[in-house]
Amino acid sequence: MKIDLHIHSRLSDGEDSVSELVAKIKSSGLDGFALTDHDRTDGWAEAAELAVTNGLTFIPGVEITTEGRTLGENGVMHSFGVHLLAYLPDPDNAELKELLYINRNSRIIRTKKFVEKLATDYPELTFELVDSIAESGSTLGRPDIARALIELGIVKSVDEAFKGKPGELGILSKRNTKYYVPNSAPSVLEVIALVRRAGGVPVIAHPLARTSSEDSQPEFFPRENFIAMAEAGLLGLETSHFEVSPENKIILDDFAKEFDLITTGSSDYHGLNTKKHNPLGLHTTELEMLKRIIAAGTGIAPTLSRQF
Repeated sequence: MKIDLHIHSRLSDGEDSVSELVAKIKSSGLDGFALTDHDRTDGWAEAAELAVTNGLTFIPGVEITTEGRTLGENGVMHSFGVHLLAYLPDPDNAELKELLYINRNSRIIRTKKFVEKLATDYPELTFELVDSIAESGSTLGRPDIARALIELGIVKSVDEAFKGKPGELGILSKRNTKYYVPNSAPSVLEVIALVRRAGGVPVIAHPLARTSSEDSQPEFFPRENFIAMAEAGLLGLETSHFEVSPENKIILDDFAKEFDLITTGSSDYHGLNTKKHNPLGLHTTELEMLKRIIAAGTGIAPTLSRQF
């Protein structure tokens, strides 16, 4: 059974609508999937309905923006982005709804600040243009700004907007301090505990992997930070991912065994025009690990194509 537990639709920063996405999931040969849009759950109902139609198992999920904090070897506090996958939480849980709303609103505020800075050199760029290009009601972010920059002819591709031409800084890169606006996110320890209270299964997405131009991850394995996450209620690690190095995968798998954590494998699919190296089913999750997620999740029921 092929299971991909990290997939994005156009509701956040993916390229496909939910219906387009499920059609691609079916044709890819996957048997089960999770929809894990950033800080939102409103695609679940349609995904569940389409899963039934297509004979697929569907696991409701959400990727929550959080921040980890650990003390570096030099004694300096180091903060880094942590994306927390939450499977099967109750979407009507008041705490969770408030957190996701705050995170989405934070993205809007951040996008406006980005546009304000960029407009000093590119006055034709406006928030209204960015908003009009984004999917109606979707989670705004830097990819939407990138698409606006493409429409204006300022860059030729999303990749160029983030990475720049050879020898240049990308307009939207974290290293481009002229335009960059820092992200604001809650503590991963607090969010892990919240997800558990909402009946969800918290799993760290692509741990220790630099998955975007702003994910400044530790150069070392911050064991104490991971222990703190496990003590807060963490239940799993996404150890099979395109951007988790083989060396880190060994460390993470060993840690997962030590603390009896679930391990998952996923594509982190956004669409091949956005992440060309992340096709559907690139990495998959073992059936036994899926069973553990289903057994631990009490917030909302999965849509099963078969009984496990």
